[in-house]
Amino acid sequence: MGQSKPREGQHPDEATATDLEARMVVLEIVSMTALALAMDTSENADVEHARGISNLILETVRQRCHEMNMHDDARLTACAYADELLSTALLSLYPREH
Repeated sequence: MGQSKPREGQHPDEATATDLEARMVVLEIVSMTALALAMDTSENADVEHARGISNLILETVRQRCHEMNMHDDARLTACAYADELLSTALLSLYPREH
């Protein structure tokens, strides 16, 4: 994958930060779309199944952080972000209690 080139007058670190931010936006949209497709949102939706998918994703994030030997701060940040993203997805997909 390529990386954005700095625009005229832009510092390379700024270009990298902009590139990462743009990629995060895309990844969030793709992940939310994938979650919506994976989780049944019909009238007969199984909310527990959706929560199971979310828990599996959270456990996988924890495991991957462990495999990468991430520092505690980075691990906590990753897990908190995954939890926030998944909670938002669940609330968006299942706005009312079943």
